[in-house]
Amino acid sequence: KRETQGKSQRAGTIDQMSAAASEEKNQGTATPPKPALRKPEFTTIGELHPESRTVNLVCKVTDMQTVLEVKRSDGTEFKIMEATIADKTGSLILTCRTEEHFNMCVKGAALIVRNGSIRMFKGYMRLQVDKWGLIEPYDDKWGYKKPAADEELNSEKNMSKVEYEEVPVEDQHHN
Repeated sequence: KRETQGKSQRAGTIDQMSAAASEEKNQGTATPPKPALRKPEFTTIGELHPESRTVNLVCKVTDMQTVLEVKRSDGTEFKIMEATIADKTGSLILTCRTEEHFNMCVKGAALIVRNGSIRMFKGYMRLQVDKWGLIEPYDDKWGYKKPAADEELNSEKNMSKVEYEEVPVEDQHHN
């Protein structure tokens, strides 16, 4: 009996050691915990400038127009539309390139724009949302401030009508 007890104790010890070794191995390859998501920081249209990135806005569409519609040689269509968006501080042109954006950006629609960026087009600012950004209909379930009422929208201060000129910066080290 003693001999069989010793063997079972050793087997138990070996099983415990292999379990501990595999646990150590798994800890080294385990995925790190995901960082907590941060709430986006919203800005206003009046605060935007040509170098603005990670733009988050709550706005309303005041106008929508097609600026380019081309039929390619393979029969597919390429279309670019521009939506004029506004809030209390100003207005701006939002460039739309996907069917999803075309359908969402209808006159009077309240939108949440997340992770957009300002791109210059012929010296004028345009807001673009690429694959990393998002345009969605406003929904107060997120707890963001409500978009301005139509009569409060500032369409007089159109940031896309301000022309910017690129000024080259001289290299200070080669004087």
